[in-house]
Amino acid sequence: MISLAIVEDDIEMSKSLRDYLLIDNTLFTDIRLFESAEDIIKEIKLNNYKPILILQDIQLPGISGLEAIIIYRKYLPDTKVLMNSVLQDSEHVFKAICNGALGYIEKGYSLEKIKEALASVMNGGSPMSPSIARHVINYFNPSKKFEEELSPKEIEIVQGILDGLSYKMIAERNSVSIDTVRTHITRIYRKLQINSKGELISKYLK
Repeated sequence: MISLAIVEDDIEMSKSLRDYLLIDNTLFTDIRLFESAEDIIKEIKLNNYKPILILQDIQLPGISGLEAIIIYRKYLPDTKVLMNSVLQDSEHVFKAICNGALGYIEKGYSLEKIKEALASVMNGGSPMSPSIARHVINYFNPSKKFEEELSPKEIEIVQGILDGLSYKMIAERNSVSIDTVRTHITRIYRKLQINSKGELISKYLK
């Protein structure tokens, strides 16, 4: 069973998305709705609920979406998290990513675009809304940030990660194999003394 959890206090929006995603069942065979982080955390703790992906808002009643990510990481280290919020400032975006979210899209997306973002996460990508991606890219430029530490090719790989691309897409953009991308990423992590994509993004904030 491929399970998606939608954590959103606007239940009508959640239902609309669920119904849309279940039309063809190409991504998920089970979709559950929760109106607060407390609700899903309770289900995780008491009933060993393990969704493969969680789509959630930041502004939730009780525990915020940002706080919830940390709790998910403790109980569900393999579960992916995608944020869907009206908040687009750098503080919330970077906090979500540093806490463990793999992507961040703004509310107002069409159902089709939300589905595309979910598919991207499932395929190893880190989707961001264009406005958020531009904000992030303008905030830190990897070609300047790491030009003394990384090779030009490694900087291109970092840019691909920042753009939310999967390893396959990065390989295609740079005309190399996926194994070559993985090798570059291993070297990048070693040079920067980090161990994850989240730490790489966090590195830009310093």
